Amino acid sequence: MKKQGLIILGCLILNMGVFAQSGRDLYNKELSFTTENDAYLLRKADAYYTNGFFVKETRALESKGRKLIRSFEFGQMIYTPLKEAYTSAKDIDRPYCGYLFVKLDQAFFPDAGTVFQYGASLGVVGPASFGEDVQNGYHKLLGYSRFAGWNTQVRDAVGIDLNLMYSRTLLGYDHWLKVMPAGEAKLGSTFTNASLGAYTSLGKFSENANSALWNARVDNKPGEGKTELFFYWYPQMILQAYNATVEGGLFSKGDSAVLGKTKRWMFQQAWGLCFAKGRWTTRLAIIYQSREAEAQKNPQRYGSIQLGYRIH
Repeated sequence: MKKQGLIILGCLILNMGVFAQSGRDLYNKELSFTTENDAYLLRKADAYYTNGFFVKETRALESKGRKLIRSFEFGQMIYTPLKEAYTSAKDIDRPYCGYLFVKLDQAFFPDAGTVFQYGASLGVVGPASFGEDVQNGYHKLLGYSRFAGWNTQVRDAVGIDLNLMYSRTLLGYDHWLKVMPAGEAKLGSTFTNASLGAYTSLGKFSENANSALWNARVDNKPGEGKTELFFYWYPQMILQAYNATVEGGLFSKGDSAVLGKTKRWMFQQAWGLCFAKGRWTTRLAIIYQSREAEAQKNPQRYGSIQLGYRIH
């Protein structure tokens, strides 16, 4: 676990060391990398949503005189049960599954207080997602033991999903306190769910259309890029209708996979810290999530690290 702590410390030192004045340059693109893992919390746990990585390109556009942000993302998520050992289906309280996807999103800001985002993703669950290969690879690298039940994983299935998010500032005070209720929905053959929550941000932040909270620091106009340093809390209640990483593909379950049943109601909350200056953005977060599957024995916690760099 000490290795993960050194990774986090190294990321922070890297950001602190390379921040520079942005001047009045135009930075209309951003490249970001996000990594998520339960080991980042320095706990002796490696289960459920055990690893994720995401690479995203974000660029600023314009539509009818208003700022529009388009992002393209590639990512992978890996899920395992609580126990590493496997002797029977009873040992699997949450199915083994990898999810590999590409995603296209657009966000715009109809007014100063509103954020509207929509998009679509194309992905695959099962062996074709390379979840088993990636997990075995980094477990070997870090000296972790290997999960024994990957032969029972969710079988290959391709999924298409649509997503929608709407948020509006309910309470704001002098750019240091902001409360924004947010509603999200996904509809597709991998995930179908709806959630309602609220962001509470405390600290120094920019207006929504230029804030790192919404990955919106890119712009088509030259600017200094205001420094942001804020804490945020985002609790959500989630109603799940379908989750292919638990139940298998909607149209193709496959044979010999050990599947589960999705828990209808789930609670999730994130505590995060965001620092943005010049070209660089850093976000650190701790996420708590209640049981995702009916048979799942425990809730889960994991850490998230995001690094972003703006370019011309």
